[in-house]
Amino acid sequence: MSRPPGSETAYRRLLTASTVSALGDGVRFSALPLLAAALLDSPFAVSLVTAASTLPWLLLSLPAGALADRWDRRALMVAADLLRAGALAVAVLLLLSDALHLWPLVAVALTLGIGEVLFDCASFAVLPALVTAERLPAANGRLFTSQTLSRDMVGHVLGGWLFGLGQFVPLLVNAVSFLLSAGFLSGLPASRSSRPDAPRKLRQEIAEGIAFVARDRLMRALTLAAGLVNAVYLGQIAIFVLLIREVLHAPASSYGLFVAASALGGVLGGAVADRITRRLGRARALAGALAVVTACGPAIAATTSPWVVGAANFGSGAAIMVWNVVAVSVRQSLVPEELLGRSIGVYRLFAWGTMPLGAALYGLLADLWGTRAAFLAGSLLAVAALVLVVPALLAEARLARATPAAPADDRSSNSQSCDDLR
Repeated sequence: MSRPPGSETAYRRLLTASTVSALGDGVRFSALPLLAAALLDSPFAVSLVTAASTLPWLLLSLPAGALADRWDRRALMVAADLLRAGALAVAVLLLLSDALHLWPLVAVALTLGIGEVLFDCASFAVLPALVTAERLPAANGRLFTSQTLSRDMVGHVLGGWLFGLGQFVPLLVNAVSFLLSAGFLSGLPASRSSRPDAPRKLRQEIAEGIAFVARDRLMRALTLAAGLVNAVYLGQIAIFVLLIREVLHAPASSYGLFVAASALGGVLGGAVADRITRRLGRARALAGALAVVTACGPAIAATTSPWVVGAANFGSGAAIMVWNVVAVSVRQSLVPEELLGRSIGVYRLFAWGTMPLGAALYGLLADLWGTRAAFLAGSLLAVAALVLVVPALLAEARLARATPAAPADDRSSNSQSCDDLR
């Protein structure tokens, strides 16, 4: 397969744009809860802002994935960046005029989430047109890794630090990051799908993907567990700024550091996931990851030590990444090629769409019982994932057949785990 002329330059543009855009997402993910906590007087109101930023994954993940196959993906990414930059500019103006209250803040968070869904669906879909089939796994690995480091580590820390300089500063920096990303993307070649001239109705194609996941016991188990665990994860994130202020009595600027500890755990989890899988098998690796996530919530609730909370965040991030690597590998091995994209869309609907529900639930629990009690009670969702899903995983014969044999040279394991992060 020959590579189109100038595709290496185009790939670097995509990588740079995605990294810059992910940095903006990380700044937003850290600064927006801090801003909500400063402007609003209710834990439930603070959690609504976080919930609004992730609600588009619940509402738009299926159609956005399908539309990314139909429209010019470059134009879709540019439009998503410009939409987010515009929303942040409006937020800055409202903040400086003392008019940024609950519902305008929710509207801004919702718009940013819509842009994130559209951009992420298109960014991975446009990549195969820029690199050869042989280089696709490595290119995907670089793209995913750069986004994770930029968003979940650098962006989170930067967002908290910028907030300390002024409430409007991270919003302004975030807007500039999206404008820069749009500028890099404008140099990409137009990217359209190779669908037939008369495609089937969008809802018909989406329904096929839903039906496949609903019929398959293993896919149902993976999807259910991901939904429950991610609800717990974002619920904890939604009220974490309140835990820092009310329980740990740490400065607001440390919020980004605690969240970055989870991202650092994710980097370690991605590096060792392949080795853990070969040692334990895929079923036990998935079950063990769920067990670690389940234990971290009560550990946070039981302490007032910032070090213990940081360690729990680190452990939870590592376990979630191990789950992601193994689960993605299983889906890639077992789902038919013609259904892979739509099955991933269904998976994301539940895995990410439950996040706003978890955020709202944790905020309500914090209002009723306090922040520490919310962490403890919310962990029952992770317990439910263990009880409902682990028996199905351990009894699934296809997981044993999908487990890779250990290579002669184990030094290749780390690069393989990066390729699985797709």
